Amino acid sequence: MNDFLARTQEGAAALRRAVTDISARPQLLASVREEPAVGAGVLAGAIAQVEKARTLTRPSVLGVAAVTASHAAYAWSLYRRGARNDALGWGLRAAAWGAGVAATRTQPTAAAVAVGGAAVLTTSAMAGDPALRTDAGKGMSHGANLLVAAEGLTALRAALAQQHSGKRKQGARLVGAAEAGALVVGHLLLIDGLCRTR
Repeated sequence: MNDFLARTQEGAAALRRAVTDISARPQLLASVREEPAVGAGVLAGAIAQVEKARTLTRPSVLGVAAVTASHAAYAWSLYRRGARNDALGWGLRAAAWGAGVAATRTQPTAAAVAVGGAAVLTTSAMAGDPALRTDAGKGMSHGANLLVAAEGLTALRAALAQQHSGKRKQGARLVGAAEAGALVVGHLLLIDGLCRTR
Protein backbone atom coordinates (compact mmCIF):
# COMPACT_ATOMS: atom_id res chain seq x y z
CA MET A 1 0.00 0.00 0.00
CA ASN A 2 2.87 2.37 0.78
CA ASP A 3 4.32 1.76 -2.69
CA PHE A 4 0.92 2.56 -4.22
CA LEU A 5 0.72 5.85 -2.30
CA ALA A 6 4.31 6.74 -3.17
CA ARG A 7 3.69 6.04 -6.86
CA THR A 8 0.48 8.09 -6.76
CA GLN A 9 2.37 11.01 -5.24
CA GLU A 10 5.05 10.65 -7.94
CA GLY A 11 2.37 10.76 -10.62
CA ALA A 12 0.77 13.86 -9.11
CA ALA A 13 4.17 15.55 -8.90
CA ALA A 14 4.92 14.64 -12.53
CA LEU A 15 1.57 16.08 -13.62
CA ARG A 16 2.25 19.32 -11.75
CA ARG A 17 5.70 19.49 -13.34
CA ALA A 18 4.35 18.78 -16.84
CA VAL A 19 1.66 21.44 -16.52
CA THR A 20 3.60 24.17 -14.74
CA ASP A 21 7.16 23.87 -16.08
CA ILE A 22 7.00 26.46 -18.83
CA SER A 23 10.70 26.02 -19.61
CA ALA A 24 9.97 22.48 -20.83
CA ARG A 25 7.67 23.56 -23.68
CA PRO A 26 10.44 24.33 -26.20
CA GLN A 27 12.12 21.01 -25.25
CA LEU A 28 8.84 19.19 -25.75
CA LEU A 29 8.41 20.61 -29.23
CA ALA A 30 12.06 19.90 -30.02
CA SER A 31 11.72 16.29 -28.89
CA VAL A 32 8.87 15.76 -31.33
CA ARG A 33 11.06 17.19 -34.10
CA GLU A 34 14.20 15.26 -33.05
CA GLU A 35 12.40 11.99 -32.46
CA PRO A 36 10.03 11.33 -35.35
CA ALA A 37 8.47 8.33 -33.58
CA VAL A 38 6.95 10.61 -30.92
CA GLY A 39 5.58 12.95 -33.59
CA ALA A 40 4.20 9.98 -35.52
CA GLY A 41 2.57 8.70 -32.33
CA VAL A 42 0.89 12.03 -31.71
CA LEU A 43 -0.32 12.29 -35.33
CA ALA A 44 -1.63 8.72 -35.37
CA GLY A 45 -3.37 9.36 -32.04
CA ALA A 46 -5.10 12.41 -33.50
CA ILE A 47 -6.30 10.38 -36.49
CA ALA A 48 -7.57 7.71 -34.10
CA GLN A 49 -9.60 10.28 -32.18
CA VAL A 50 -11.19 11.61 -35.37
CA GLU A 51 -12.11 8.07 -36.40
CA LYS A 52 -13.53 7.28 -32.95
CA ALA A 53 -15.74 10.35 -33.18
CA ARG A 54 -16.88 9.30 -36.65
CA THR A 55 -17.39 5.55 -36.14
CA LEU A 56 -17.56 4.87 -32.40
CA THR A 57 -19.92 1.89 -32.32
CA ARG A 58 -18.56 0.30 -35.51
CA PRO A 59 -14.79 0.94 -35.40
CA SER A 60 -13.12 1.50 -38.75
CA VAL A 61 -9.96 -0.22 -39.92
CA LEU A 62 -8.33 3.22 -40.13
CA GLY A 63 -9.23 4.00 -36.51
CA VAL A 64 -7.89 0.70 -35.19
CA ALA A 65 -4.75 1.05 -37.31
CA ALA A 66 -4.21 4.60 -36.03
CA VAL A 67 -4.51 3.53 -32.37
CA THR A 68 -2.10 0.67 -33.04
CA ALA A 69 0.38 2.90 -34.89
CA SER A 70 0.27 5.52 -32.15
CA HIS A 71 1.13 3.01 -29.46
CA ALA A 72 3.70 1.24 -31.62
CA ALA A 73 5.49 4.58 -31.97
CA TYR A 74 5.37 5.22 -28.23
CA ALA A 75 6.51 1.66 -27.46
CA TRP A 76 9.42 2.04 -29.88
CA SER A 77 10.46 5.29 -28.18
CA LEU A 78 10.28 3.59 -24.78
CA TYR A 79 12.23 0.59 -26.08
CA ARG A 80 14.98 2.91 -27.31
CA ARG A 81 15.22 4.26 -23.75
CA GLY A 82 15.81 0.76 -22.40
CA ALA A 83 12.25 -0.17 -21.37
CA ARG A 84 11.59 -3.92 -21.18
CA ASN A 85 9.62 -4.61 -17.93
CA ASP A 86 9.40 -7.95 -16.14
CA ALA A 87 7.04 -10.94 -16.18
CA LEU A 88 4.77 -9.40 -13.53
CA GLY A 89 4.39 -6.15 -15.49
CA TRP A 90 3.58 -8.02 -18.71
CA GLY A 91 1.35 -10.50 -16.89
CA LEU A 92 -0.80 -7.78 -15.34
CA ARG A 93 -1.31 -6.20 -18.75
CA ALA A 94 -2.12 -9.57 -20.33
CA ALA A 95 -4.78 -10.15 -17.66
CA ALA A 96 -6.28 -6.71 -18.32
CA TRP A 97 -6.27 -7.43 -22.06
CA GLY A 98 -8.02 -10.76 -21.52
CA ALA A 99 -10.67 -9.11 -19.34
CA GLY A 100 -11.31 -6.45 -21.99
CA VAL A 101 -11.59 -9.01 -24.78
CA ALA A 102 -13.94 -11.17 -22.71
CA ALA A 103 -16.14 -8.19 -21.77
CA THR A 104 -16.62 -7.12 -25.39
CA ARG A 105 -16.69 -10.49 -27.15
CA THR A 106 -20.30 -10.02 -28.32
CA GLN A 107 -19.95 -6.32 -29.16
CA PRO A 108 -19.20 -4.90 -32.62
CA THR A 109 -16.12 -3.35 -30.99
CA ALA A 110 -14.57 -6.74 -30.08
CA ALA A 111 -11.84 -6.70 -32.76
CA ALA A 112 -10.95 -3.08 -32.01
CA VAL A 113 -10.68 -3.84 -28.29
CA ALA A 114 -8.47 -6.87 -28.98
CA VAL A 115 -6.08 -5.11 -31.36
CA GLY A 116 -6.09 -1.62 -29.82
CA GLY A 117 -6.02 -3.06 -26.32
CA ALA A 118 -2.89 -5.07 -27.08
CA ALA A 119 -1.22 -1.94 -28.46
CA VAL A 120 -2.07 0.37 -25.55
CA LEU A 121 -1.19 -2.30 -22.99
CA THR A 122 2.20 -2.77 -24.67
CA THR A 123 2.84 0.94 -24.21
CA SER A 124 1.72 0.64 -20.59
CA ALA A 125 4.01 -2.33 -19.93
CA MET A 126 6.99 -0.60 -21.50
CA ALA A 127 6.37 2.68 -19.66
CA GLY A 128 5.90 0.77 -16.40
CA ASP A 129 9.42 -0.66 -16.50
CA PRO A 130 11.03 0.08 -13.10
CA ALA A 131 14.25 0.95 -14.95
CA LEU A 132 12.55 4.13 -16.24
CA ARG A 133 11.53 5.32 -12.77
CA THR A 134 14.09 8.06 -12.65
CA ASP A 135 13.38 11.64 -11.66
CA ALA A 136 13.12 12.59 -15.33
CA GLY A 137 10.90 9.62 -16.21
CA LYS A 138 8.39 10.04 -13.41
CA GLY A 139 4.92 10.19 -14.81
CA MET A 140 5.45 8.14 -17.96
CA SER A 141 3.88 5.01 -16.50
CA HIS A 142 1.01 7.04 -15.07
CA GLY A 143 0.45 8.61 -18.48
CA ALA A 144 0.46 5.24 -20.22
CA ASN A 145 -1.94 3.83 -17.63
CA LEU A 146 -4.27 6.78 -18.20
CA LEU A 147 -4.20 5.96 -21.91
CA VAL A 148 -5.22 2.39 -21.01
CA ALA A 149 -8.08 3.80 -18.94
CA ALA A 150 -9.10 6.06 -21.83
CA GLU A 151 -9.27 3.11 -24.24
CA GLY A 152 -11.36 1.19 -21.71
CA LEU A 153 -13.67 4.18 -21.40
CA THR A 154 -13.94 4.29 -25.20
CA ALA A 155 -15.21 0.70 -25.19
CA LEU A 156 -17.67 1.52 -22.40
CA ARG A 157 -18.86 4.64 -24.23
CA ALA A 158 -19.42 2.61 -27.40
CA ALA A 159 -21.47 0.05 -25.47
CA LEU A 160 -23.56 2.79 -23.85
CA ALA A 161 -24.02 4.64 -27.15
CA GLN A 162 -25.57 1.53 -28.71
CA GLN A 163 -28.40 1.71 -26.20
CA HIS A 164 -31.25 3.92 -27.34
CA SER A 165 -32.56 5.15 -23.99
CA GLY A 166 -31.92 8.74 -22.91
CA LYS A 167 -30.15 7.85 -19.65
CA ARG A 168 -27.71 5.56 -21.47
CA LYS A 169 -26.91 8.28 -24.01
CA GLN A 170 -26.35 10.75 -21.18
CA GLY A 171 -24.09 8.21 -19.49
CA ALA A 172 -22.13 7.85 -22.72
CA ARG A 173 -21.54 11.62 -22.76
CA LEU A 174 -20.23 11.56 -19.19
CA VAL A 175 -17.98 8.62 -19.99
CA GLY A 176 -16.77 10.53 -23.07
CA ALA A 177 -15.78 13.49 -20.91
CA ALA A 178 -13.80 11.22 -18.59
CA GLU A 179 -12.22 9.55 -21.63
CA ALA A 180 -11.14 12.91 -23.07
CA GLY A 181 -9.62 13.97 -19.77
CA ALA A 182 -7.70 10.71 -19.41
CA LEU A 183 -6.42 11.01 -23.00
CA VAL A 184 -5.19 14.57 -22.59
CA VAL A 185 -3.47 14.01 -19.25
CA GLY A 186 -2.13 10.60 -20.34
CA HIS A 187 -0.54 11.97 -23.51
CA LEU A 188 0.82 14.98 -21.62
CA LEU A 189 2.52 12.81 -18.97
CA LEU A 190 3.84 10.24 -21.44
CA ILE A 191 5.23 12.76 -23.92
CA ASP A 192 6.65 14.95 -21.14
CA GLY A 193 8.46 11.92 -19.71
CA LEU A 194 9.72 10.88 -23.14
CA CYS A 195 11.01 14.42 -23.67
CA ARG A 196 12.83 14.47 -20.33
CA THR A 197 14.47 11.07 -20.82
CA ARG A 198 15.94 11.69 -24.26
